[in-house]
This record gives sequence, C-alpha cells and structure tokens, in this order.
Amino acid sequence: MPELSVRLATETDRQMLERLWLMFRHDMSELRGTLPCPDGSFHSERLEAARRWICFVTPAW
Repeated sequence: MPELSVRLATETDRQMLERLWLMFRHDMSELRGTLPCPDGSFHSERLEAARRWICFVTPAW
C-alpha cells in the first residue's frame, strides 16, 4: 500500500480543487435539493473562503 502524505494546497492545485468542489456540490445537490447556477456551476463561497484563508497563511497562493 502506498504511503499517504498530506500537504497544504498551492496555486498549482487550484484548478483541480475547483473541479473537485464542483463534483462534490453536484453529488450533494441531490440530498440538499439545490440546483446549479444557469451556467451549470454551483455556489463556491466555501471554496473561496478556504482559498482566502490559505492566502492569509501562505501569501504566495
């Protein structure tokens, strides 16, 4: 079994995190009864709040 490691996200991870968030919100929409925005995206305020926190901790992001 491969060794597991955890690290803070960096700017290079941003696009991947946005896509993972979209998939997560899509999966949860069935349980929460939420609909996507007209452009097919879901609200991402929580992801943006996490990004701002990371920028506060690691200004390079």
